[in-house]
Amino acid sequence: MKELTSESVCLALGYFDSVHLGHRALIAAAREYASAHGLGCAAATFSNNAYKLFNVDGKQVYTYAERCILLDGLCDRILPMRFDTRLKNSSAEAFLDWLTSHYDIKAFVCGYDHSFGAGAKGDAGYLKDYCARKGLDCIVVPKFSADGERVSTSAVKELLSAGNVERANALLGETFFVTGKVVRGRGAGRMFDIPTANIKFPASKLLPALGVYGTTCEIDGKLYRGATNVGARPTFGLTKTVVETMLDGFNDNIYDKDVILRFYKFLRPVTKFETPEQLSAQVHRDIAWGRK
Repeated sequence: MKELTSESVCLALGYFDSVHLGHRALIAAAREYASAHGLGCAAATFSNNAYKLFNVDGKQVYTYAERCILLDGLCDRILPMRFDTRLKNSSAEAFLDWLTSHYDIKAFVCGYDHSFGAGAKGDAGYLKDYCARKGLDCIVVPKFSADGERVSTSAVKELLSAGNVERANALLGETFFVTGKVVRGRGAGRMFDIPTANIKFPASKLLPALGVYGTTCEIDGKLYRGATNVGARPTFGLTKTVVETMLDGFNDNIYDKDVILRFYKFLRPVTKFETPEQLSAQVHRDIAWGRK
């Protein structure tokens, strides 16, 4: 994803931390304006975990790198901003002055509930007034709902935390995914005659509720169906939460490879089986979820 430099653009303002349907509608409005006025379309987002400075739930639905994957194709450029104490304490006016002095912004697009600046004193109305003074256009996108439900990152987080990945995917507009690197695990997959990928993920990444999920794993551009255990491995007396994926029809060495793991449906809770053989039989049933 290319970063914004000197292009004349219509800038979509937001965190876009989950790139859900509402975010996509906002960026689409920016793209429509940009296309009509011969501009590029850019989206601003934070390059770090902004939640930590507010002492709230520090987990992100998508990391910055993951957001770049999602935003690629939705807009032409990305404007990464590091959310630090300086930015947090900047007034709404100073923040907008900084943006317009560093970039060739011809118009802004924001959501009806967007806030910015120290103490969140800047809002959509403030942005419209600022743009009027500066001779810029401003588009405020109204509330976005799906099936009568307001689409928000909070709603997506609640659904993922409850294990309802199917509904979360509906609000996201795309299958929820985790990017990470495959690391060496216990080699338990050999016991089941199933290739296993243990995925190391960023600490700031929100994972779905503990359980076993029907997933696909993208490796070197190819998709493989599998079942992913998010949680402990009680059959073996192991209590550490891991992301361990059993792959169907894959036999190569993937240690140290970067993969994309997509979550489609909740299959079952994490369960302690009496014997490894019972677990093996269940895992074979789990990975067959997509064949039905």
